[in-house]
Amino acid sequence: MPVKGGVDCLKNADKVMIELDCSKATYLGDNSFSDFLNLARRAKDWEERSLDYFFEWFNDETKKITAVPVNNSDQFKLVIVVKDVQKSGRITAEIKLIDTKANTTEALFFLKGSDGDNNDIITLRDPMKDAGETIGKYLRKNIEKKK
Repeated sequence: MPVKGGVDCLKNADKVMIELDCSKATYLGDNSFSDFLNLARRAKDWEERSLDYFFEWFNDETKKITAVPVNNSDQFKLVIVVKDVQKSGRITAEIKLIDTKANTTEALFFLKGSDGDNNDIITLRDPMKDAGETIGKYLRKNIEKKK
């Protein structure tokens, strides 16, 4: 699944921080992400609540590595960089696995979400659920089962 790099650096990790970056996201390729947000009523804390779905589904799939919010103590971080949102609310994104201590990108994943809802009050609920499940399954298969 990684487009570039690998995940072996997580073999001894028990936590990975998760960050959502929509700063350069577009809607339908050439509209602003704000245009997408304005389609429906959104919760003020939609980013945090969307990430809660990532945490839930990721942590349900993995047994050894736990997804946690960004902090100053854990070494590895997955940054979900939303590239584009489709009319249905589906997203395309890059997911970067970053070693925060070495300041290096260890792996790069490409995600084309299979689920979405353009008028959900929790804006990226379904795509984050999809991303969490997909990455969690990948890590379980490629890190946890190798031990």
